[in-house]
Amino acid sequence: MIRLSLRQFRTQGYLAIGLLGVAAIMLAATGPHFAHVYDAYAKAQGACIASPTCPNVRIGVSTLDSLLELIGTALVAVPALVGAFWGAPLISREFENGTHRLALTQSVTRTRWVAVKLAFVGAASVAATGLLSLMVTWWSAPMDAANMNRFDAGLFGERNITPLGYAAFAFALGVSFGVILRRALPAMAATLGVFLGVRLAFTYLIRQHLISPRHLSTTLAAITTGYGTNGGPSAQSSLFLSAPNLPNAWVYSTRAVDSSAHILNAHTVNSACPQLATASGPPSGASQVQASTAARDAFETCVTQLSATYHGVVTYQPASRYWLFQSYETGIYLAGALALVGLCFYWLHRHAT
Repeated sequence: MIRLSLRQFRTQGYLAIGLLGVAAIMLAATGPHFAHVYDAYAKAQGACIASPTCPNVRIGVSTLDSLLELIGTALVAVPALVGAFWGAPLISREFENGTHRLALTQSVTRTRWVAVKLAFVGAASVAATGLLSLMVTWWSAPMDAANMNRFDAGLFGERNITPLGYAAFAFALGVSFGVILRRALPAMAATLGVFLGVRLAFTYLIRQHLISPRHLSTTLAAITTGYGTNGGPSAQSSLFLSAPNLPNAWVYSTRAVDSSAHILNAHTVNSACPQLATASGPPSGASQVQASTAARDAFETCVTQLSATYHGVVTYQPASRYWLFQSYETGIYLAGALALVGLCFYWLHRHAT
């Protein structure tokens, strides 16, 4: 069975090795330059941090943004492609061609037949995705250090160990659809659609609930507060609190609340500070120096008045929980893959004749 599985997987395996080789060459050729540019800008910034003309590290490494985006997109697509092109046809092709009858009528049990296929091709899927993830994580380290935003939805799933969970889940999902539908093309289409739906739902609806966030109280101050107004005769003003400096943390929200946790709303701001609705004040605390003196004074008076009742509350996940989130998400996808593998064995025993 192992030799047969090797022969059947030979073409896909060679293609994967070739693509990984191309990616490795491309990343190895640009990686050292990428790291050198980052180091140069980081050192320059460290020496002139107080100067307004100090170079920005993010600008220095942004010349490779296009390549980073391309590599990131490829890493997002790889698990989905693995599920569609390696997982979905693995068993469904046998049904379409009728070759499953040969396997099921031999002395080899159907459990062993499927187990060998799943173990061999599944391990190759996870290994290929893991290698690509490892290379991208190494290559993009300077950019990630400059961004200081490891929880970003566009980066979290492209780095470290989560792609391993995605690949295992996508592969098991493809095999499951192949076993149930017994047609390769419908199984491939279903795999792509369902996997992308699961990824989006997990990223934007589930991930933030994996661990209870922390809360940080801050003082309501004009320097870290901005406001906006919708204009017109019934204009309403709203205050916006700047997030504190929390490198690599995942900030959910920053709100002004009172001692009873009631959120400061536009109606309260408008009642307490009616002058803000018509003043052409600063759009944010950082740019107050460009506002008129009258507008700045009105804004600061308003914030001081409101700070007697309200304070800021930052809801966030600290940077130290990054690997905890990586582990949880990877474990959940791996558990989903194991459940789908169990479904495959159950379905084959009940329906494959």
